Amino acid sequence: MKNFSGKAPTNAVWVISLVLFLIALVAHFGLVKIGEPVETWSWIIGLGLLLIACRVRGL
Repeated sequence: MKNFSGKAPTNAVWVISLVLFLIALVAHFGLVKIGEPVETWSWIIGLGLLLIACRVRGL
């Protein structure tokens, strides 16, 4: 962890990840009927996007 050069993601990436997480959350609790692939992949893509944004400068 000594060489970890973490950078905060841009606001746009953060908002996109938040929206994807909210879609997954709403679908999980059944507030809105969303197809299973969208429910599962929205949180996976959102988390992956945040993880990549913390490592790549300017994303």
